Amino acid sequence: MTTKILPTNSCFLSSLEIFLVRTLNSFSQKNSLFDAKMTPVTSTRLNHHHLASEQPKEEKVLSQQREEGEKDKDKEAGDDDAIDYDQENVCSSPRTVALDHFRDDRLLQSARLLRKICDSLVLSSEEEEEEEEEEEELKDTKEKEVKDTKEKLVKYVLEKAKQSESFIEMLREDAEKDSSWETQKSFSFGGRDQTKIYYKTMENDTKLILRVDQAIKREMLIPVLATLNESQLYASWLPSWTMPKLKFSRTEKLDQRGRCSQLLLVTVECPWPFSTREVVLDALAFDDIDESGVVAVLLNSCDCEDDERVPAIDHKFGQCTRVDFHGGFLFRAIPSEGEAWKKAREKHEDEMIVSFIFNIDPKISYVPVSIIQFITRTVIGTLWGMFMKIASKVKNGEMKEHAEAIQSKRLVLYDWVDERVKSMFARIF
Repeated sequence: MTTKILPTNSCFLSSLEIFLVRTLNSFSQKNSLFDAKMTPVTSTRLNHHHLASEQPKEEKVLSQQREEGEKDKDKEAGDDDAIDYDQENVCSSPRTVALDHFRDDRLLQSARLLRKICDSLVLSSEEEEEEEEEEEELKDTKEKEVKDTKEKLVKYVLEKAKQSESFIEMLREDAEKDSSWETQKSFSFGGRDQTKIYYKTMENDTKLILRVDQAIKREMLIPVLATLNESQLYASWLPSWTMPKLKFSRTEKLDQRGRCSQLLLVTVECPWPFSTREVVLDALAFDDIDESGVVAVLLNSCDCEDDERVPAIDHKFGQCTRVDFHGGFLFRAIPSEGEAWKKAREKHEDEMIVSFIFNIDPKISYVPVSIIQFITRTVIGTLWGMFMKIASKVKNGEMKEHAEAIQSKRLVLYDWVDERVKSMFARIF
């Protein structure tokens, strides 16, 4: 069907004219309203009236169009304001785009865009007054609640990004050149060329900081990520000690957020005279592959007042104390320059480094030297060695429960992990 422009001698309302001009092309094939033949217009301004026979039908079309437009606007507004980690929003708002990056496990990219928005937002006094009036109108409304929720998420993203950048910067530094680190001499996985463990104490030996750097081949990356992610299987491989007593008596995933960010509860039975220690970890996984070529996991302890998902301490098995824990994992390429990882690169053909760092406040006034030595010389080395051995078995298909867990999450998680790791390798190698 060929559509021509309305004749100048026809009279329609200007509102209908605007509607017809804007939607003529799309409605010409769908609505018989425009089937009549038309002749070209020479005038640039039209001023028409309805034909009596067409007016009711056109008004009905306009009414339906307005209703559909209102529904679309409501839907778009709802999509823009929703804080659902699993949904994909389509919105031109820069802030919404930034939060979509966060929902897609790209924390640092989200924070970069949010910071640009904050830096460019300069309000005049009049604009600030208008904003205050708008806030007043939104009080006690659903819109206000949604806006507050989004503001909390923005604050959360910026806070977590700052913490992540801090620990990533620390792990990029060569610990061998920092005299504040003590080097652990004994290893239970690999050798000195591949595994490096460091520690230091702070605040009169009441806080312990530990760091592990591990060189791996690139094909080990996904098995290591999978072993780390399948927290419900930790109990099947975490070691324990009887003298002195140290046992992971409880490892429970309290909540899953997004593809691979979790809330974990870990309870540890400690040697006498210390009571049981417990930590609730907010594990936030993200990739910054497109910008810096890294994957990371931020670990921070939280409590009931920080997060409503955190349960109260359960004392049914005796006295228990919650501790503070901060750290994370970083996965990156081995630096091509420098001597620190030269043997790992040349002798073992390793291409990547897995780094783990954390500081812990056990909530005691003094940590005996014997306990510090037991943790740094025995516990950390054994734990890390077991972690890497399990990852190696996962790679070789020897861990049935892990294989089943990975297969069950193939569509929602591990296919995506495969694609992101391919992008990572393409960028860094």
